Parts: sequence; C-alpha cells; structure tokens
Amino acid sequence: MGVMYDYFSADSDELAAATIDVPGGPAGSGPAPPMPVREIIRRHGREALSELMKPRVRLAETGLHVVATKGFDATSDLGMIEEFLSGIPYDTILARPRTSHVLAERHDGENLVLTISDELRQVLAASSATELSAAAERFIEWNGRGNAWAPADLLIELSALARGAIERGEHLYCWVCV
Repeated sequence: MGVMYDYFSADSDELAAATIDVPGGPAGSGPAPPMPVREIIRRHGREALSELMKPRVRLAETGLHVVATKGFDATSDLGMIEEFLSGIPYDTILARPRTSHVLAERHDGENLVLTISDELRQVLAASSATELSAAAERFIEWNGRGNAWAPADLLIELSALARGAIERGEHLYCWVCV
C-alpha cells in the first residue's frame, strides 16, 4: 500500500498535532469515489482515471486544507525540491528548526505529524508552474525513478496549498501514516 502523506495547513502547531488522533488524519475519510474504478475505465478510459487520481488541494471534512498523496516524503523528497527551487543546500535546509520537526507520534513512529518550514512554504508559494515542473524534472533525475508529471502535478498542488496557507496566516504540516 505504501506510505501515505497528508500535506495540510493549520493555524497552530497544537491544531496540527491534534490530527494525529483523527481517524484518517487531516484528510479524514476523504471523498467517496464517484464510481468503481473498472466502471470509470470502461466509460471514460484510463486517462480519466489518471486525472481523477491526481492529488488535489481540498477542504477536508476536518476543516483543514489538505493534499493527500503516497510516497512523497516530507523530509528527503521535499528537501531536495526546496534545494532545486531555492539553491539552498540540502544540509542547510535540514538544519532549520521547523524542517520535519516531529509534533506528534503514535504507534512507534508509524503515525507522525511533522512541521514544514515557513521557508519552504514561501518558496512553494512563490514558484511558478514552470519552475515547479523544472524542479520535478531534476527530482526525477536525482531520484532515478518515476515520471516527471507525477511530482510536477503534486508540486503545483502543494504550491496552491502554500499560497492559501500564507493568505490565511497558517503554517504547513505533514501527517504520515506507514
């Protein structure tokens, strides 16, 4: 199944940390699929299913703005993206006090709530779709696997999440479920 990541915004560390005990995390139970996967493919084709499955910013039932995804780590993957977008060395990024600081932990680390630095929030919010796509291309080259469109789509949504967080005076966080 893989590691699930809910990137979300909240107005305080306390509110973010409390999502550790919310069933389904900050995204809650998530939106119900419109129809069975096979029916989507039969009626609309695989491209429609792919479009439906893309990560999107949404206002969850928890009242939080969330981008849910799998397999895109808040520390290593987002850290490299920040380096690609900002030019700041990865080690400098990791040394910041709000880079992947653990706010809450359950089940021997299988569930976590991590902070995302305000510097990364700012970089994501200020980056254009072209810059995000270029960072995704570099990420794929660095990572050695995957298609650039997948992280590019995710980064565009994370950028929208970051812009909304700034507008609302919120910080970014990541809920992790192994």
